[in-house]
Amino acid sequence: MFQNDFFQRLKSHYKQKRPFVCYAQNYQLKAYLQSDNQLNIIKDFSQTGFVFCPFTSLNPQVIFPENQCEIIQSQLYKKDIKSSKQKKLPSIAERENHIKLVSKAIDTIKNTDIDKIVCSRKIKVNYQIHIFEVFERLCQNYPDAFSYCWYHPKIGLWLGATPERFIYLDRNVLETAALAGTINAQEQPEPEWTSKEREEQQMVVDFIISALKKHSKDVKIVETHNVRAGDLWHLKSDVKAKIQPEHLSKIIQDLHPTSAVCGLPKDKAMNFIETNELYERSYYSGFLGPMHFKHAVTRSKTRRNQEQQAIKNIKRVSDLYVNLRCMQVFDDYIELYVGGGITIDSQPEAEYLETLAKSQTLLNVL
Repeated sequence: MFQNDFFQRLKSHYKQKRPFVCYAQNYQLKAYLQSDNQLNIIKDFSQTGFVFCPFTSLNPQVIFPENQCEIIQSQLYKKDIKSSKQKKLPSIAERENHIKLVSKAIDTIKNTDIDKIVCSRKIKVNYQIHIFEVFERLCQNYPDAFSYCWYHPKIGLWLGATPERFIYLDRNVLETAALAGTINAQEQPEPEWTSKEREEQQMVVDFIISALKKHSKDVKIVETHNVRAGDLWHLKSDVKAKIQPEHLSKIIQDLHPTSAVCGLPKDKAMNFIETNELYERSYYSGFLGPMHFKHAVTRSKTRRNQEQQAIKNIKRVSDLYVNLRCMQVFDDYIELYVGGGITIDSQPEAEYLETLAKSQTLLNVL
C-alpha cells in the first residue's frame, strides 16, 4: 500500500471513532484497524494481536485481536523534517513539586532498604495537534525508536516514540534490555557516565536476570554499551534467555514493571509511587506491541540444477516495548509523561532537569 493511501485509511477509521493502532520501526509502517468498538480485555498473553497494557491494574489491559482487525502496511518515505524546538516554559510549581518528590524519594532510600525509586511527572501543554502529522514526525525523527499512535474511544488517544524494548520472543528465545542513565547528547557527544548512573544501570540488569532465572537456566547478558535515542544517551545491556513459550504470561508478570520504570525492591518502590506521585500513571510506563504475529523468514535452497529456490518459514513472534516518551492527546491539550530513576546519590535539581530533557523528545515534534 502506498504511504498516502495508508494514512488516508487511518484518517477515515479515526473519523469513524473506531479503535486502531499504527506503528513504525525503521521506516516500516503497520496498522491494526479494529472492525468494531468492543473493548477487548487480555485474558492471558497467549492471544494474537496488538496489546496495550498499563503501569498498574487500575486500568484495563487491552488487545486489538488480530482476527477482528484489518491489518495494513506501507513503507515510510524518508523526509528531512526539522525539529520544532518547541519549548514549554516550566512553572515554578512544577519544578518545586518534582524536586520535593525526588527529595522525599532520596530520604526514603537513605532510611529504608529501598535501593531505587523511579519518580515521574505529567506535563500539560495547551496545544491542539494534528495527530497523524505528529506521528509521522515521530517516525521520521526517531527511526530507531518504536513510534506509535494508539486509539480506542473508550480509553483515549496515545502517541509515543519509545527507545526501550520490553520483550522480544522468537520461538523459545526471549530478548530484553536494561536501559538506564540519561545524558544530553548535545552537551556530551561522547557520554561520560558517573558512578551513580552505572550503579542505576546495574540495578536494572540484576533485576532482569533475577526475574528470568526463575524461568530459564540459560540467561546471557551482552556487555553494556551506549545507545542514542534522539538527543539523549542511555546505557543499555541486552539480555537473552531460553524459555518455555507457554510461561510467557508468568514472565511478563515477574518483569513488569521493571526497575527501570518502578524501582527496587519492586513492591516497596511501587508503594512509594502510589502514595507520593501526584497523579495516576495510566498507560505511561506500561508496555505495548504486537503479540504472536506471523513473521516470514526466507531462506535459499540450492536445487540440483543450481537454481535458487526461496523457502519461507512462518513463525510467531512477539515484540513488546515499554511505554516511555509518550503523551496522551485531548481535544485542546496534551499531557506528556517523563521520569527518572532515583538512587541515594541522586541530586533533585539534576533529576528535574533530566525530565525537561526527556520532554523535548515529544515537544520537538509539535
